[in-house]
Amino acid sequence: MDRRKELLIGALKETDEEVRKSAAWALEKLQARDRLEELLKKLSTGAMLEKVRVIYALSDLRGPNIAEALTSALKDPSDDVRAAAARALGSLGDPSTLQALVDTLKDDNEIVVRAVVEALSGFRDQRLLGPLVQALKHKDAGVVERALDAVSMIGDKRAEDALVHFAKNGNQRMRSIALRGLGVMDR
Repeated sequence: MDRRKELLIGALKETDEEVRKSAAWALEKLQARDRLEELLKKLSTGAMLEKVRVIYALSDLRGPNIAEALTSALKDPSDDVRAAAARALGSLGDPSTLQALVDTLKDDNEIVVRAVVEALSGFRDQRLLGPLVQALKHKDAGVVERALDAVSMIGDKRAEDALVHFAKNGNQRMRSIALRGLGVMDR
């Protein structure tokens, strides 16, 4: 038995409940990594629900294989799979996935685009300002609200005109987000 697994199994017997929970969580992730090949196969060939389960099983793991598998799931025919993959990539936070996420902003499904914008918001990368400002033109209010939030978190002055526009003309939620964004924006 490898050292990590031995330590985790031993920690399952600890008296502290939080330590036991952490050990159980980590052991589950370690077992997922041991079954990585099987999980990746299910991600490419399984039914929609199975693919979503695999994505969430992989979402806490790290590494280039994980990022690559989740990135390919952004092209799955199922909206649910694409949205789950976007969320997982957001939690992964791997900069190598940025272009695939930006490309997915063009998805036809607004739920997928919402998930992509939320994923991108975690990066707080000024290079994302252009694509996120473009997302402010989306027909879905939920996409626009999330894009406003993401643009606000970046805090770049180049987005000031867009934030002013939504502070004056957006729905109540958009106005609120834009106003907060104007307050934290760089001068």
